[in-house]
Amino acid sequence: MKAVASNSEAAIGLDIGSGSIKMAEVVLRGGKRFLKRTAIMDLPEHIIEEGMIVEEDLLGELLSRMASQHGFSSSQVAVALGGRSLFIREVVFPRMSEAELREAIHWDLEKYVPFSAEQLYFDFSVIGPGSTEVDLRVLLVAVPRELVDALVRVLHKAGLKPVAIEIAPLAVQRTLPLAQDCMLIDLGSEVSLVTLFQKGSPVFARNIPIGGSQITKLIMAKKNLSWEEAELLKFNGGISDESLSRDVDGQVLRTEIISAMFELAGEIRRTIEYYQVQNRSVSILQVYLTGGGAKIDNMPEQLSLALELPVFVHDPLVDFEVAPSFNLESLKGVGPRMAIAIGLALRGVEKL
Repeated sequence: MKAVASNSEAAIGLDIGSGSIKMAEVVLRGGKRFLKRTAIMDLPEHIIEEGMIVEEDLLGELLSRMASQHGFSSSQVAVALGGRSLFIREVVFPRMSEAELREAIHWDLEKYVPFSAEQLYFDFSVIGPGSTEVDLRVLLVAVPRELVDALVRVLHKAGLKPVAIEIAPLAVQRTLPLAQDCMLIDLGSEVSLVTLFQKGSPVFARNIPIGGSQITKLIMAKKNLSWEEAELLKFNGGISDESLSRDVDGQVLRTEIISAMFELAGEIRRTIEYYQVQNRSVSILQVYLTGGGAKIDNMPEQLSLALELPVFVHDPLVDFEVAPSFNLESLKGVGPRMAIAIGLALRGVEKL
């Protein structure tokens, strides 16, 4: 990653998922990244459904209260787009100017996404040459206008000023400077976003409708626990091989959890295979996990086994200095969950 200039102003990175809000505030001091504060808030049900904001007023109120209660000093915010409504794919076009390319994509947009061009905001980036000298490989990103417009309204209701809106994989990439030919898996509550990177650039992404809540529900059913109790068990050693091998019920639950993890791994493998059919030279050397699901007991090990690839839980705070008020052990524990917000905050200070 290229060095960024010093900036004494702070910016907030805001990651709004289906189950929680994550906020991080970053400032650049002498060219060094400094994490001032973070916050996580679980979202009540029905505020976000199917990736779309349903309760704008309530979400705006929650954001305002969250920023105030945790002492966020900046109103400048960079926010991510992700979830089921985000479309990312590589397409091939003949060589042409940027203006001509934008016009061509506009007219061809409905070939690639299930919406009309008038219903979408889109952007693109030229990845590199195609298979012939006259072709270009282009990364296309599209998102419903309804989602972006609603998000901007919510930020204004919360008294926040959007300085950047970008896709979640690019935000995480800002904290993965050495990633080249790899795969990033953001394990959310309801959806997992899989992004393939080649030579340091995202080339393909797919949303898989499997997330950490599926495992929480398995624990609730087998252990007769509340959602909160099952979540605690999921992240604190309660579903380790040792814990679940003590009795028959535990062994049954272990089998069901591993089955869910392998179902996710199967969808991830199909994602790789689909892209490899179109791009024979693709190379995936390692896998990085982010999101709350990255810290589920046994998740990295089971995915590594199923995918036959090295799998790492991503630490977004490498090369960061942090405020002395942080408990470093706790911060490390929530690091993967904060990866998008931290990457967004970096984008925010770059824009100031």
